[in-house]
Amino acid sequence: MKKSLPISVSSTINSSTQLHQAKSLANRLNLPFHPSIGKTDSSYILAYTAVGLQLVQFADTGQMRSLLFVDFVKGKNGYRHSRNLTIKQPLAKAIGIKSGFRPSVFDATAGLGTDGFVLACLGCKVSLCERSPILHALLEDGITRAAGEPGTKEIVADRLDLQFEDSLVFLQQTSKKFHTIYLDPMYPHRTKSALNKQEMRVIRALVGDDEDCGGLLEAALAAAENRVVIKRPKGAEEVPGPPPSYAVKMKSSRFDIYL
Repeated sequence: MKKSLPISVSSTINSSTQLHQAKSLANRLNLPFHPSIGKTDSSYILAYTAVGLQLVQFADTGQMRSLLFVDFVKGKNGYRHSRNLTIKQPLAKAIGIKSGFRPSVFDATAGLGTDGFVLACLGCKVSLCERSPILHALLEDGITRAAGEPGTKEIVADRLDLQFEDSLVFLQQTSKKFHTIYLDPMYPHRTKSALNKQEMRVIRALVGDDEDCGGLLEAALAAAENRVVIKRPKGAEEVPGPPPSYAVKMKSSRFDIYL
């Protein structure tokens, strides 16, 4: 786990409600709180904005830009997009979705919740687990907002839950079983081209590489009822441990399936 970014908490909205919310989050995460977003000297700011909690940064020009934001209602990851997905897509096939069967899924590396929300939209009950306090806060805010929207509130209420915990510890201690355990560990890229997405650069700076993925695979295999699925970049070596049963391949990545 890693949190190397200098982060503070603030709000772009000067209201007592938003400022209290920001101060409470700062206390919870043990981060500096600034009531005026323009007066913080932190490079990165967890900011409550008009649309929700975002990790933002100010450019040299003084313009604020959003780096990380969880939105399950609008945008590329929103419900309007996810509802058009089918069970024929690679993720659904890898997870084990079939006509008339929706596996329960433990998403051990939830991140910003993108894949987990897609699976929930497809009918799976998904438990999201995230150990980064920053990513968890962003994900928690996104889920809370989705719970208040007509198009997503039933999905959130019936099929999504979130916990702030180290998945390895949870899987080693839990007696709960899941049909499928899904892992999307941060892969230690060695080329600049693999780091071309701003979002991934920021997430990597927050959490580092998942060097414990071999142990996580072992714990997942012991806890999964049906299968473990690991998302890997195309050409990446397999996670240390037993070999996968097969793989579902895509253009730039693959899903290794362990039965």
